[in-house]
Amino acid sequence: MVSLIVIGFFASGIGLGILFRKKKNFLKYSEKLVNIAIFALLFFLGISVGSDPRVVSNISTLGWQAMLLSGGAILGSLILAKLVAFFFLKEGNVQTDSQPSKSFSAAERIQKILRNQSLWILLFFATGIAGAVTGFIPGYWGEESFTTGALYILMILVGASLGSDPGALEILKKTRAGFIIVPIIVIIGSIGGSMLTSLLINNVDGANGMAVGAGFGYYSLSAIFIGKISGGEMGVIALLANIFREVITLIAAPFMVRWFGKLGAIASAGATAMDTTLPVIIRSTGKEYAVISIFSGIVLSVLVPVLIPLLLGVS
Repeated sequence: MVSLIVIGFFASGIGLGILFRKKKNFLKYSEKLVNIAIFALLFFLGISVGSDPRVVSNISTLGWQAMLLSGGAILGSLILAKLVAFFFLKEGNVQTDSQPSKSFSAAERIQKILRNQSLWILLFFATGIAGAVTGFIPGYWGEESFTTGALYILMILVGASLGSDPGALEILKKTRAGFIIVPIIVIIGSIGGSMLTSLLINNVDGANGMAVGAGFGYYSLSAIFIGKISGGEMGVIALLANIFREVITLIAAPFMVRWFGKLGAIASAGATAMDTTLPVIIRSTGKEYAVISIFSGIVLSVLVPVLIPLLLGVS
């Protein structure tokens, strides 16, 4: 019943957000509460991981496995984006409002990454691990009963944040029908690419490989769901793989556009295309692709808490 309960809380949050949409400060505060809840959950996930000696002793190996799965998900999405743009969308005929801007300088990219929430996520996660390993933090803080309740609260807050944002509905109205296929190719490419990559990794089966790909760069939720269902090792892999996806997109978006077309950067970004990677996508493709990017990111973000439990066989 986990996925049904999660979807129920998520839908309730959206309804709550819609009710308070006219309250100017509701969206701002709900987004802050989402960040706090995410930091707390990743902190407690770190405690759970740090309390498992097997996971701690294999953390470097898990990092390489995460990199492979992330690369498979990105590559699968890029290949499909190139094929779809060539055969169906004819992106070369899309007129942008301006010429694509030059790529970010190295200093600008580093500054962008340092301001990114990913580093704070890693800090809270690493603090939880260190506290559990040293015994400074009691291991029972990472038990399932607490994390499950916190997860339900997070889903209400995420739904409320989405429901209270009037811009989300406007994006859906403005998006041309042809580009609805963009999040679909990201879903197929990410899940298929990570599943194929999982065949090269001994301790990651196909279902968990697909679930990691279905994180679409939404590292906080994907790590929490997969860690809860499949255990601490897979939670670490999911967290790192989806953080890698975001960072790789921030650094390499201009090259993805050059080699795979303008949909390439959007496909690589996954769920982050609506927020953290949006500036580099616009700068690499032109303003015309902003709506497509945000639309794809919204759709993928909504699907993360639905697809992962389904792929892992949890009803």
